[in-house]
Amino acid sequence: MVGTAKGLERAGEGLVGLLPDAPRIALRRAVRNRVERRRLKRADLTVIAHPKSGSTWLRFQLARVYQRKFGLPESVIPRIERYHRLNPAIPRLHMAGYQYIARVIARPAPDGELTGKSVVFLLRHPLDVIVSLYFHIQKHALHERKLFNDWPLDLSDVTMIDFALHSHWGLREAIRFYNGCARHAAAMQSAHIVRYEDMREHPARELAAILRFAGTETSPEDADDAARFTSFERLRAAERDNAFDSARLRPGDPNDPESFKVRRAKVFGYRDYFSPEQCGELEAIIDDELDPKLGYSSQDIRKKTEAGAA
Repeated sequence: MVGTAKGLERAGEGLVGLLPDAPRIALRRAVRNRVERRRLKRADLTVIAHPKSGSTWLRFQLARVYQRKFGLPESVIPRIERYHRLNPAIPRLHMAGYQYIARVIARPAPDGELTGKSVVFLLRHPLDVIVSLYFHIQKHALHERKLFNDWPLDLSDVTMIDFALHSHWGLREAIRFYNGCARHAAAMQSAHIVRYEDMREHPARELAAILRFAGTETSPEDADDAARFTSFERLRAAERDNAFDSARLRPGDPNDPESFKVRRAKVFGYRDYFSPEQCGELEAIIDDELDPKLGYSSQDIRKKTEAGAA
């Protein structure tokens, strides 16, 4: 019966693939929305993040901890959605799909779908997100994924500053999403905000805090192991070699470093792609429009940069 069901599913996918773009993408989105709604309802822990905020990295970290803690084969990494079925003692983990969760976050808080849920809000400096997303769309994303996410199909004639300022996936879209995350987190009883920058500086510490929030105590050794297992260098090599046989970790072009999913992981790396004048303009938008409690004002960044250089 399982083989028959999978065969029918593949046949259905084949038929959907024959449809023109508009009805095909509409159907795929409708199906994905149902899946996302169900997963969110059942989840013991949901991670909400803007694309290119580090959710793939966190996925691998969580996957490694639970894989090791419960003696699962390494081959299950990074498919955390399967873990609870393999061992009911593992929480139902859900990395929320952006297309669906962005609409939830856009609603006034508190929101019924998040009431009573345990949610990790993963944040990253909006300009680092925009730079990474620009390269992801340009060099990594497949055509079908661009259609599904309503990403630009061709960025060859679009500069990064134009993308940041004028694209419907640009800086202001990211700011609206982050402000919504802050609004919901403030209204929820069980919300944990984690910043990508803190994860880069203290990966084992931040991962242990996320796991405690999820109700999972982990030893310092397990947290350190997961941090080493998911280091930038190791994940970069795994992506190059397709070590996990996962579409989540596969470069667009193995010869182009900017096409990798694990691209640079540099904190405040956006300054390498915008001129000082452009940085000033973009940072002013953040100062004016982003909730200052999130810690990404130009003054906050200057303090962190100066502390790091000391």
